[in-house]
Amino acid sequence: MKFVIEKGLFQTGLGKIQGIAERRSTIPILSNTVISGEKNKINIVATDLEIGVMEIIEVDKVEKGDICVPARKLYDIVKELSEEQVEVQRGENFWISIKAGKSVFNLPGVDPKEFPTFPSIEGAAYFTMGASTLLDMIEKTVFAASSEESRFNLNGIYMEKINKDKRDYFRMVATDGHRLSVIDKELRLTLERGIIISRRGLTELRRALGDGETEVTISLKDNNCIFKTEQTIVVIRLLEGEYPDYQQVIPKENDKHIVIERKEFIGALRRAQVIASEKGEGVKFSIRGGTMEIRTGGPDVGNVQEEMKVDYSGDPLDVSFNARYLLDVLNIMDTEKIQMELKEELNSGLIRPVNGEDHLYVIMPMRL
Repeated sequence: MKFVIEKGLFQTGLGKIQGIAERRSTIPILSNTVISGEKNKINIVATDLEIGVMEIIEVDKVEKGDICVPARKLYDIVKELSEEQVEVQRGENFWISIKAGKSVFNLPGVDPKEFPTFPSIEGAAYFTMGASTLLDMIEKTVFAASSEESRFNLNGIYMEKINKDKRDYFRMVATDGHRLSVIDKELRLTLERGIIISRRGLTELRRALGDGETEVTISLKDNNCIFKTEQTIVVIRLLEGEYPDYQQVIPKENDKHIVIERKEFIGALRRAQVIASEKGEGVKFSIRGGTMEIRTGGPDVGNVQEEMKVDYSGDPLDVSFNARYLLDVLNIMDTEKIQMELKEELNSGLIRPVNGEDHLYVIMPMRL
């Protein structure tokens, strides 16, 4: 097996599989990547048995065959090469040579037959959406998923098909039990049941999709979710178990609506967090007429108080929230103003973009 490839393309392809191959595993073969050549293209594959990634790169010169080589070592070598053209060739006993200009590296490889087979993606029903839209949905949900491995169902993002006003929507939901993020995008899709995909799986998908200037086909097969573009295939094993009834968490009767300038709110929260991070992130909000006072602190850590203008004319209200949870969602929203919908001090708050129905965020109150 032999191929010649442009260094930049090779480095980019190898970079996209590093997050999978670098994961610590008790199975040594999984730290390797398999590269196979066929018909003017090479396939770069990595898997940890839960997530599989294949990068497909067109090349002018390739001889059919495959190699299996340490993924990190190969990436580090290619990154440091000074020439634009890289030649890779398989030798005896699975050794691999990498040549570029006057540089020649030789690496010990292993038998590619020992590497797990990449899951079949043929014959699965699918739907298509823009990669940029998918990446936006991931960004607006994945941060709210639980990072605790023991809470395996909350450790994933829930995906389902819903119908609103006789139109199909693709919905993604994430929660860690303290906050909830939901986003909908109108889309014709074939998804007969709700599925749960791991947070790490979608993080790797986000890395593989890069700038998102393409379309993605999404399909289900053999308990896997498959995401495919012209150059990338990502296969993620679905998480088992039931997702919580998140609909019960979304407040329906929050009648106090406060409109806030998003960037100004972020600045005030970041200043408050200097103190709040020392006392458990809790910040108290006192809303009176067209002003909102933000304060936090205590006798051991000091205190901070700041007032900002808001658009509100309802009854006075005091409520406390986790400042970091608020900043997480405000930083990924892309509107000038947001609307915070509240009811009473101990009721969950709801945040959404002004005039934006496709994304909402629920946050549980804190007792201070």
